[in-house]
Amino acid sequence: MTPAKAKGHRGSWFANVDGESLPCVHKYWVKGLVHHDRFQRRGYANSSQILELVQAVQQTERVILTDDKPIVDAAGNLIGFERKGYIAIYAVDDVTYSPEEGLKFRLVQRIRSLQ
Repeated sequence: MTPAKAKGHRGSWFANVDGESLPCVHKYWVKGLVHHDRFQRRGYANSSQILELVQAVQQTERVILTDDKPIVDAAGNLIGFERKGYIAIYAVDDVTYSPEEGLKFRLVQRIRSLQ
């Protein structure tokens, strides 16, 4: 299958593929097949942006995995990411979220490569 084109916008945690908006997650947080982002940067802990992302992951059970450059402050603390590109759409399961533990899920199937 030919890779699809993903289109996102600066500041948005979603991108469109073939007219469908899907949540984007950073490859940085994937170890093995488990994604675990604790949102311990820039005071995101209970932001509406996180809750919107979590709800979309739970409802669609699909995510766009992105390749990103970590951005750190002078003290070496992670403060964000600069998106380098889109990798693929993945099906996910075992989605959990709490403000204390962050967003965690398992990547179960690569559905489509992205460009």
